[in-house]
Amino acid sequence: IKFLIFYLNIYLFIFLFINFVDKTHKKEIMHKQASNLRKKHRHIKNNLLTDEYIYTGDRKGEMHIYLTQYDADNYIQHSFTSPEKLPALIQNGKKNWIHISGLSDTHTVALIGKTLGLHFTDIQDILTSQHIAKIETYEDKTFLILNTFYYSENKELQQEHICIIMGKEYVFSFQESDLPLFDNIEKAITQNTARVRNRPTDYLFCLLINNVFSNYLDIIATLEDVLGTMEDEIITGNPRDDFGNRIQANRRDYLQLKKSILPLKDDFNKLIHNENKLICDEDMIYFNDLEDRMLFIIQSIEICRETQASLLDLYFSNNDLKMNEIMKRLTVVTTIFIPLTFVVGVWGMNFKSMPELEWQYGYLMAWGLMGIIGVWWYIKKQHWY
Repeated sequence: IKFLIFYLNIYLFIFLFINFVDKTHKKEIMHKQASNLRKKHRHIKNNLLTDEYIYTGDRKGEMHIYLTQYDADNYIQHSFTSPEKLPALIQNGKKNWIHISGLSDTHTVALIGKTLGLHFTDIQDILTSQHIAKIETYEDKTFLILNTFYYSENKELQQEHICIIMGKEYVFSFQESDLPLFDNIEKAITQNTARVRNRPTDYLFCLLINNVFSNYLDIIATLEDVLGTMEDEIITGNPRDDFGNRIQANRRDYLQLKKSILPLKDDFNKLIHNENKLICDEDMIYFNDLEDRMLFIIQSIEICRETQASLLDLYFSNNDLKMNEIMKRLTVVTTIFIPLTFVVGVWGMNFKSMPELEWQYGYLMAWGLMGIIGVWWYIKKQHWY
């Protein structure tokens, strides 16, 4: 019995040690993942001490320029890689949508920006992939920076830098890659869906922003589905082993979404006030609807944050309950064997004058006493009295 208690204590020590090492190892992995994420986003190099334009992202694909020119009756599409032909193709009296995919060619981006009359800092903002979302209104143009998101094949949240510039008869959109984010708008122009070609450029500007906001809603819906699955795992009491890593990954995704959309909450008033009069009065209702969608996105992100906090609390509570249950079982086993250890210890002293040592039925009496103690403990455990 003494050896059994000794081995039980050894088992408890080994179990607690392995559990501690496992938690420490998981924390190290999560710390490394967070560190790699911070290093990935630490790309901002543009500053006011140099006149050099630097693209701070990591997408080095070839630049493509697409021109979609339309009016109420016709539309024309052009595709080219050099911006020299662009000024000659843009026509007054028509709507001109110029979409640039790929920002690694900083010379071309700077040339287009100077053609639009952009300030040096605005061109830097276009090339800074991790720039904060913002809206700037000038006398003849509106300058918008925001981000879009999508999940990669390995289920990691990817961020892409978007810049949209609206003038009286043109809209320029800059994108880091050739992700088909605005293909549905191009199709709508081609088919003149909802008479989009009859509307001014501010409506096209609204459609581009709406596409980005719709993308946010898709990402949030995916995030909510993942959180719902994790909540079911917690409720059923059978969470996966990587539950902690998954909740931390979702927390990082939430922080990325919040950091990207929250700055627009105050800046969006610049569009609503419409000081440069680039938005028609009859189209202002669409921008008010955009503001509502933006507020709904922010609210949904905050709900995700609360859900994550609740799941994390439930996860730690479940771990504590499991640990308490294990400790309870070990305590029960120890409680059973403590009186039995006392009994065998009494008859293990081997004093010469102990009368039980010479008794023929002493061994059976010792076993009977230990059996009575065990039965008594079982009856008390079952609350039979």
